[in-house]
Amino acid sequence: MACALGAVLASVTQAQQSPEARAKWTVDPRALPDRKFYIQGNAEKFYVASDFSLDEPTWKGQGSAEDSSYKSARESLNRGEYRRASEQFKSFEQKYPKSRYVPAAMYWQAFALYRVGATPDLRVALRVLDDQRTRYPEAAEESEVSSLTTRVVGTLAARGDEAMVVRLRQIAPGQSPCDREDMEIRAEALSALVQSDPAGAAPVIRRTLARRDECSVPLRRRAVYLLGRDGVGGTPEDLLAVAKDDPDQSVRADALSRLAQLPGDAPVRMLEQLLTPSTDERTQRAVVNALRGSSSPDASRVLRTFIEREDMNESARAEAVRSLSRRFEYTVASARPVSTRSGDMTIVTPGKRVDRMLSDADVAALRAVYDKTGSRTVKNAILETIGASETSGGDQWLMSIVRNPNEDTRYRQVAMSRLRRSDVSLEELGKLYDGLSERELRGEIIRIMGQREEPAATDKLLEIARTGTDPNLRRQAISALARKNDPRTTKLLLELVEK
Repeated sequence: MACALGAVLASVTQAQQSPEARAKWTVDPRALPDRKFYIQGNAEKFYVASDFSLDEPTWKGQGSAEDSSYKSARESLNRGEYRRASEQFKSFEQKYPKSRYVPAAMYWQAFALYRVGATPDLRVALRVLDDQRTRYPEAAEESEVSSLTTRVVGTLAARGDEAMVVRLRQIAPGQSPCDREDMEIRAEALSALVQSDPAGAAPVIRRTLARRDECSVPLRRRAVYLLGRDGVGGTPEDLLAVAKDDPDQSVRADALSRLAQLPGDAPVRMLEQLLTPSTDERTQRAVVNALRGSSSPDASRVLRTFIEREDMNESARAEAVRSLSRRFEYTVASARPVSTRSGDMTIVTPGKRVDRMLSDADVAALRAVYDKTGSRTVKNAILETIGASETSGGDQWLMSIVRNPNEDTRYRQVAMSRLRRSDVSLEELGKLYDGLSERELRGEIIRIMGQREEPAATDKLLEIARTGTDPNLRRQAISALARKNDPRTTKLLLELVEK
């Protein structure tokens, strides 16, 4: 550390010899190679790269005058008092030039001026950002900072500033700069267009979905949501095409989810087409999540079939197992046929959502897969899912897993952990304890009995503490009894001490 610090100070000394470098921060690669250091030219303070953050600090107590000043400026910004906030951030930077908040304060001053929006304010904002780039080049390379710079330059260019038009081309040669904020506004405009002129919005939605640039992702996601709305048109095949061909994962996932929400079994069969061994894991998981939200009874069949496939991704299969118990069904409040330029379709208005537990068919299929699969991930998911459900026979099946001495101990422990959350009778738990020989499994039963309030639980713990032959288990039983408010516990403890 001393050598690294010496290298830091040496680099600062070199920087001081150059008047041009004195106003900048430099990065010395020799100082702690795994972490970048920003070095301020006067050698009075240096920061690690992670010091620059646009997140609002966590304020503890009163804080210093410096903290209070920065906090006040952030509060003005959060209230939307942009003129006041910009003046406060400017004042902060002038008053505390060596503060670790200065790079962020310069950003927020420019941001507040951008929100004010007048052309003179935009020019000042750009000067502040340019000054930040000169003084703190590493901070200026953060995506939020470069995005704000592009947004300010683009707005000035749109208002007829020729110099800004040239600069905009230099920022992204041969490309249109991406303004995410503008895309979100355009997405809202698309929604409003669908409400006011659905037929006119239809071709706009199709053109939007044909785009492949990264910048238009928010717009394409909104178009997916609007596709198929009353009067807009669109078919399940349109959504399937987006799910297959769009380059962005989030857009494809939205299309899958939207497809699953359409009525009937045909959309579910389309989703089933995507569950192939050649499909990547992210797509398989996206299809599983979409099927979880489908109201079609056929969705459960598709999920069960997918779980049985040993040639599919095991993490996606485990997610499908959990999805079976998390599915829900919609009642239909209304359904009416409509005609569109794309053909006839039915508009369904969902009614009340009904939570759905595992069916007997689900449980039977999961138990069959458990017996056949070699995947530990899938086995654990099945144990957890059946254990968490309220299906008849679920507890008995878990107990059969625990009792089976030929079963892998890891699965027996998972099954036992699920029994802790069940209502299995204390008589059965007592018999299970007596029939086991593994200390870990018996210890889990002691923990379960320690949490149960029935007198029978205390009786079994007293028996183990008095007559057990494993000292570790006896100690666990005594510890569990000590947490119970039962006078018999005190009597037992006296017996054990004085015998």
